Amino acid sequence: MKSPSLLRLRLRSLFRRRLVDRDLDDELRHHVDLLIEGHIEAGLSPVDARHRAIREMGALTSPIEACRDARGLTWFDDALKDVRYAGRTLRGSATLTATIIAVLALGIGASTTIFAFANAVLLRPLPYPSPGRIVVLHERALDVPAPLNVHPQNFVEWRSRSGVFESLVLVQTPPLNVMGTEGAEQVSRMMATSDLFRVFGVVPALGRGFIDADTRPGGPQVAVLGYAFWQRWFGGDPGVLGRELRLPAGSLTVIGVAPRGFKIGGDEPAVFTPLVLDPANPGAAGSRAFQCYGRLNANVTLAGAQGEMTAIATGLRQVYPMDKDMGVAVSSLHEYLSRETRPALHLMLGVVLAVLAIAGVNIAGLLMARSADRRAEFALRVALGARRGRLVRQVVTESLLLSLAGGLAGVALAWWLTRALSTLAALAFPVDAFGAVTLDTWAIVYALGTSVIIAVAFGLVPAIEASHAQPDAVLRTGGRGASADRHTRRARFVLVIAQVAVSVMLLVGAGLLFRTLVNLTRLELGFEPTRTLTMGVFLGVRPPEARIAALDAILGRVASVPGVVAAGTIQFPPLRGMTCGTGFWHGAQAGARSPADSRPTSCGLVSRGYFAAMGIPVLAGRDFAETDRPSSPRVVIVDRTFARKYFPGRDAIGQRILVDGSNASLAEIIGIVGEVRHSGLMSEPIPTVYALHAQSPGYITTVVVRTSGDAGTMAGAIRRAIHEADPLQAVSAVRTVEEDVAKVLARPRLQAWLVAGAALLSIVLATVGVYGLVAHVIAQQRREFAIRVALGATRGVIAEQVLWQGGRLVCVGVIAGVVGAVAAGRFASSYLFGITNRDPLTYAAAIVVTIAAAMLAVAVVARRAALVDPSCALRSS
Repeated sequence: MKSPSLLRLRLRSLFRRRLVDRDLDDELRHHVDLLIEGHIEAGLSPVDARHRAIREMGALTSPIEACRDARGLTWFDDALKDVRYAGRTLRGSATLTATIIAVLALGIGASTTIFAFANAVLLRPLPYPSPGRIVVLHERALDVPAPLNVHPQNFVEWRSRSGVFESLVLVQTPPLNVMGTEGAEQVSRMMATSDLFRVFGVVPALGRGFIDADTRPGGPQVAVLGYAFWQRWFGGDPGVLGRELRLPAGSLTVIGVAPRGFKIGGDEPAVFTPLVLDPANPGAAGSRAFQCYGRLNANVTLAGAQGEMTAIATGLRQVYPMDKDMGVAVSSLHEYLSRETRPALHLMLGVVLAVLAIAGVNIAGLLMARSADRRAEFALRVALGARRGRLVRQVVTESLLLSLAGGLAGVALAWWLTRALSTLAALAFPVDAFGAVTLDTWAIVYALGTSVIIAVAFGLVPAIEASHAQPDAVLRTGGRGASADRHTRRARFVLVIAQVAVSVMLLVGAGLLFRTLVNLTRLELGFEPTRTLTMGVFLGVRPPEARIAALDAILGRVASVPGVVAAGTIQFPPLRGMTCGTGFWHGAQAGARSPADSRPTSCGLVSRGYFAAMGIPVLAGRDFAETDRPSSPRVVIVDRTFARKYFPGRDAIGQRILVDGSNASLAEIIGIVGEVRHSGLMSEPIPTVYALHAQSPGYITTVVVRTSGDAGTMAGAIRRAIHEADPLQAVSAVRTVEEDVAKVLARPRLQAWLVAGAALLSIVLATVGVYGLVAHVIAQQRREFAIRVALGATRGVIAEQVLWQGGRLVCVGVIAGVVGAVAAGRFASSYLFGITNRDPLTYAAAIVVTIAAAMLAVAVVARRAALVDPSCALRSS
């Protein structure tokens, strides 16, 4: 038969099976009728003719069966039979089936949930053309690997000297106040040089992007709107090009609309404006306060780009004093955006895979016990001629049915867990930079694929054990009382040890992370977060005197609101991951301003009243006062860490310093305040200088308000007060300091609870697994115990023997778990705070909990073994 005809026959036999079988039956019936007619014509009665015809049809049934076999679907028929038989068998042991499906659902559901997050953050490509070519460039001190922002002068040099980039862009993200029908509103903005859209490989949805003329001094006041902002502010008007976006002072002409969803990392900017950069004087744009992105040329690798930029940085160190001891780091955009999330996701993936392993081991033990109980069935089938390969296929089919059912249940659980954890994860990780976390096709494929792997990996052992059934040995005992062979017993013992070991490791991990969480919650922050409200303010492009006057008016009006205890401002509030790193010179060194004499510090720009509003104690000297004005001598306040590091054994008050970036005269230290953890809870306080806003006015600041009652309820009144003081002023990011603390604690809290949940699940699964496996092993010795009791052994001796057998396995598992926890602890140190990865108390607690849970299961088995009735046990054998 030609291939097309054979293919049509097989497809017809597969999808129209009943019709094809009916045709064959009709043909067989037709032959029977012909034979009956022939026999009647030969003189036989109709009854005898029919009997003879049926006997003679035996010769025709073989061709009919051969015709069925010719379809090539025998395997399909056999598979259907296996599935039906497996279904009947699993229904016959409903409790065991439900247990296995539940265990699988828990393991696969948990691992699929974390996979969904890992897929969104680590695996899914960024939504740009050729995203692997987009890189981030940072400056960094040669002795400190932490990335720093970019100086405009260095950006200009990189752009002119490098040959590995197709394009480079420098960006900054200050807010912008825009005027609407209901007054001023503060929106997000991205200021960028002309190559922004070229770097990210996108084109505007409407109009054009920036050109070089837009970014030159004196260039046009233009803007590209973010897609969502265009929809909200202008109603998605396609005729928006050329319209004006009103500002408190002036306006911007709309020249384009960014593509839908275009963003770099976090939120989608509402407005894009040109970053004015004079190549002849780049420093006029600012200092190290910018981010730089680039698109590599087609054949350039990341390592090649890093090599060239390192060489360029070496040359710049000889030209610019500000670049002394500075280098350049080049990293992929994906790696940069996932830098905070990647380690935590690796931890969680490891944890859920450990839970999945326990679930798989548990299932393997249950299937092995079930296979042992069916030894008589398998032996009988072998004795009746069944091939051993067919037995293996039958057991694997049962495992596949179980795993697929567990996989589908796991997908349903993962769908619920993903939705439940998305809110918590959004607080702990910047997952919004990568798009929504959903249970997409890849996550479902992972869940079902994992199910199949578990079926094959953990179902193959009992399948092979079933194929080794010896009919003579098993049938001789009627399938009862036969002890498992040495290899089978050893395999069950290994399963017990593995479950206990993984449980110990997870319990140790949960204990260490919970101790870390407790340490962080008890940590001295350096300020008082309760009853404190913050909100962002952008003072706009005003003269320095106008910015000082505007802020004074705002603080004066806010302080008069009933319920306000104190009010002040700071450029970058604590715990938000933003600091202003700089250097300073002391005394006579300030005259030369030699980079070699500069000492590193962090600088905070604050107003009067900030320390009282934030609850930071003034330890020595005085706070900023009303008399500290632009025309008065410059003054600064330092924290205790600064005073101890740079003035050990001396009084820092009265010392005179010059902070880098300031063209003014020396400033006198007038006070010392407590240290504050600006960069995060797990970062040590760094030396900090606080300069006065009235003497160094900035553009961006955050109003900090301490209230006598609930700070959250005061937000509306404080907003109105700011508007009354400055009708053109808008505010943003209104939240309490307690919310900032909660956000910082969200990641360690989520990690601790997830690992604790995994540890609890693992100890439950391990306890059930230990009970099941030990119980089955002891059941194999039931006849032995009965004989010993009949010969005079006490039940206490029987129980002691069972406890000894189970206890040895548990102890070996605990030892293996402790060794594994110590080995894994080397990778967990970065997640810990205030505790070592070998904390004895945590290890002791994990060991005690594991031994107690596992030995409880063994004790139940021991009690059942001790209560065996010799007469019943021996009679059944």
